[in-house]
Amino acid sequence: MLTALAIALATVTYATAASLPYMIAHVISTPDSARRVVTTNQSGFLYSLPAADKRIIEKIPHVVAVSAITFFGGVYRSPSDQLGIGVDAEATDRIWPDWGITHPMAERFAAERTACLVPAPMLRKYGWQVGQTIIIKGTTYPIDLTLHIIDRLDSAPADSLLFRRDYLDEASHAGGRVNAFYVMTDAEQNLPALIGAIDETFANSGAITRSASEADWVSSLINLKTLLLALDGVAMVAIVAIWLVAANSMMMEIRERKRELALMQALGFQPSTVAALVVSESTAIGLAGGILGCTIVLVFAKLVPASLIALGPVDLFDIVSVPVLLRGIAAGAIIGAIAGAICLPGLLRRTPTEALRAIV
Repeated sequence: MLTALAIALATVTYATAASLPYMIAHVISTPDSARRVVTTNQSGFLYSLPAADKRIIEKIPHVVAVSAITFFGGVYRSPSDQLGIGVDAEATDRIWPDWGITHPMAERFAAERTACLVPAPMLRKYGWQVGQTIIIKGTTYPIDLTLHIIDRLDSAPADSLLFRRDYLDEASHAGGRVNAFYVMTDAEQNLPALIGAIDETFANSGAITRSASEADWVSSLINLKTLLLALDGVAMVAIVAIWLVAANSMMMEIRERKRELALMQALGFQPSTVAALVVSESTAIGLAGGILGCTIVLVFAKLVPASLIALGPVDLFDIVSVPVLLRGIAAGAIIGAIAGAICLPGLLRRTPTEALRAIV
């Protein structure tokens, strides 16, 4: 039981630490993401661009749709929340279909001035329901927005609450400037040409642009590669350390049962049968520990409304993904099998007589 609990602890550590980089990498690796370009001010995302540039970008070859975006950075419950992104309603289903935005959903979004679309993890984190009206308090903008949740986004990044940018412009009386443009191209192979065309178009303007693929932009914004390596490294160090302890416990347990194994051989059990029983038992213990660890993570995801680790609108337990959990379970079973296999050569090399004589 203690060995299984040790493996369960390793699985919990791995699942929570590895889920955030997995989620980020998954979001920016979809076929639709590979066709998206993000255009910002050359000085950075926090420096604005003229909203009128959208009409110019729409005329560039290979452009399917364009949406200007404005970061609202509102607060619902805690100053760390930073919620809300204003987007152009008419382009949502063409630019973010991989986020789960369908054409009927986009039509309802465009028909209601205060409509908003909320990622599923955010709904769970704050206890919101589709159809509910919420109020987000402005920080960057000195206004509060009343938003009506019309639908959920099942595949969007966990912090991507979308509302209509024109509603923000009307409420703040500060239209005309945006933080970036999301541009969808017709084919992935046209992405480099489109990036060059956009930046060349505004090279001599009052607001010089810097365009990049969505993956490159996200990487530059949060140093994605370093984040992934750091979190994956922490996860692997923790899980390997605990697994080594668990594997050592298994090996000690098997060695202490030399009498039983010797008696089994003396009674006529073939060495291959004894080996299969030992490895099966240790694998079952590792598998049980992995399943127990994943169960603990899922229970926390259901019962803990706010994450134990503050990540603003992102609840760490809400972004735990099924592939990560499956990897944790598989790793538990593998470490159990390895621990059992390591002990076998020394135990089965002796004949039954030699093994019983050594015990006596």
